[in-house]
This record gives sequence, structure tokens and C-alpha cells, in this order.
Amino acid sequence: MANYYFLIASFPALTVGKAPELTFKELESLLALNLTAGDMKKVRELLRPIDLYNIRAFWLGWPLDDRSSMKAKELEEALLVQEGLPSYVIEYLGRYESVAERLRYFSSLYVSMYQDAISRDQGFLLQYFQFERELHLVLTALRAKQSGKNLARELQFEDPTDPLVVEILAQKDAPDFTPPREYEEVKTLFFEYLAKPNELHQAILEYKFEKIEEMEEPQDFGIDRVLAFVAKFLIVESISLLSQEKGREQMRAYE
Repeated sequence: MANYYFLIASFPALTVGKAPELTFKELESLLALNLTAGDMKKVRELLRPIDLYNIRAFWLGWPLDDRSSMKAKELEEALLVQEGLPSYVIEYLGRYESVAERLRYFSSLYVSMYQDAISRDQGFLLQYFQFERELHLVLTALRAKQSGKNLARELQFEDPTDPLVVEILAQKDAPDFTPPREYEEVKTLFFEYLAKPNELHQAILEYKFEKIEEMEEPQDFGIDRVLAFVAKFLIVESISLLSQEKGREQMRAYE
């Protein structure tokens, strides 16, 4: 396992609410210069959720997130020739040929992504994707209950034997959803910021930042520590972008 002591020592401190001291492009260059090819693959896997977001954004005509492991032209070509994408994405493209169908069943891609990562990853990536999946399920359940949606339908692509899925579905007819004890804070945040979507998004990002810090091993100077930094960097940068947008909205109010 490679030792990245000097790389990790060069990383700036990350503070929620303060923009990182380097851009993502600069971080990418730093990683490419210092990481082995195998470890760079792990970084690209960490970016997989952004890749999926960009696939959906591409079909909807939305702006793409430039922190993806694939740039716009690469993504467009990959979707066209159906190469250079994870096997589950290629299978999905073959199963649903129209854009309308692909958008309708897009949530199944996230299920496949989590299943793929959890089945073969280890170390930080395994912890990270397990946490992301559980958080995603809890938020899905909370949103479904709040909006009156059918929980079974919302979880139709999930493994019905998975313990957390079983626990959620057992409450499908209950008036309220009670998450596992370790996610009680998420329910509190959800209802505190329910009427303010941007603030809820930021609160969840801050929650994720804290949980990733708990996963870190301070004395580790291997790839897991690098991956934890990248995951936190993405969150801090996302919060910074949210704050900038909020500031622009406030300025427009005075125009």
C-alpha cells in the first residue's frame, strides 16, 4: 500500500462554510501527480455519484457538474457508443432505449451503483458507500411519508431482504417513519428544514461531513485518508456553491 504522507500533509484544512483554498481542478492535478494508477481508479469510483447525476442532467439538458470523472464530451460519446461506463450503466441503457424510460427508472441506477460498490469495495470506500446508501434510504422513506407516496413503489428496485429495507417497509402503513437510532438526527434535520429545500440540502451535507470525519483514521497516510479528504472536499465545495447561489438570490431581491 502506497504511503502518501507528503501529499496528505500538503492538503489544506477544510472548514464547513468556507471555500476550499484550491479548486477541484487543482486537486485533480495534485492527485494525478501523486497517486498510483490503481489509487486514481478509487478516486474515480468516489466520483461515481456525480457521474450518475451528470448522465441524468445530460438527458434533461441541465448544466453538468464539472467534478465528474468524465467531462461533457466524454460522457456524450460514452452514452452514444455505450462504452467506458460501468457494466450496470451499459445494461441499463440496453434495457431502456428511450430517454423518457431512462429518466422514469433512473433511481434504479443508484441502487445498482451502491450494490456494485458494496459488493467489491473495502476500507473507506466500503464504509462511505454503505453510509451513503443507508442515508439515501432513510431520506427516501422520510420524503415518501411526507408526500404520501407509496413506500413499496419508492423502494421497488431495492433488495427486499436487506435489513434496512425490511425495517422501512414494515412501516409502510404507519402514519410516521421512525429511522434506525443512528439516523434519528437526519429525521430531526428533515423536519426542521422541510420548508427550505436549500437549507435542508446544506444541513444534510454538513451531517455527511461530520460522519466522514468519524470514518477517518488520523494516523493513516494511505489511500483511505486521501479518499476521505476528497469526499469532504466535495462537500465543502458544494456548501460553498450553495452559499454563493443564496447570496446571488439575495442580491437579485434588491435589483
